Amino acid sequence: MRIAILVIAFFALTGIAGAQEKLSADDSRAIQDCIKTKESSNKESPESCIGAVANACLDTPEGQSTVGQASCYRREQLVWDDILNETYRRLQGQLEGKLKTQLRDIQRVWIESRKQQCGFYRDVIQGTLAVPLGASCFNAETARRALYLLSILNI
Repeated sequence: MRIAILVIAFFALTGIAGAQEKLSADDSRAIQDCIKTKESSNKESPESCIGAVANACLDTPEGQSTVGQASCYRREQLVWDDILNETYRRLQGQLEGKLKTQLRDIQRVWIESRKQQCGFYRDVIQGTLAVPLGASCFNAETARRALYLLSILNI
């Protein structure tokens, strides 16, 4: 029963946060600039950009509660989702036939894998901490996937 309540609360909170939050141009610019800087420097991986927006948000008074923390991660995830979707669209436009179908199928498997992996927190951590940890996982996994697709696009 307790797990069911947490699952409902997690999806309700992330759904509410997603409905209230919109992709911020400033957040998008911060992540995009970070990626470009890391790619051009060859010293750090663009993966070090993960958390650039969320971590700053977590340091604010709004980011101190579990709901606020989840909102911070969701705010950054909106940027990574946008990058991922645009990169996927561009890749699909470059590929034909079997490769196009493979990319679509792999993406569907990845979506399910992310859902299972990040949902695991709700099963293991049976408390309110599962909400921000799950949101953090969704953010990080979305970012990693976006960066992976970007690397393929840039081959």
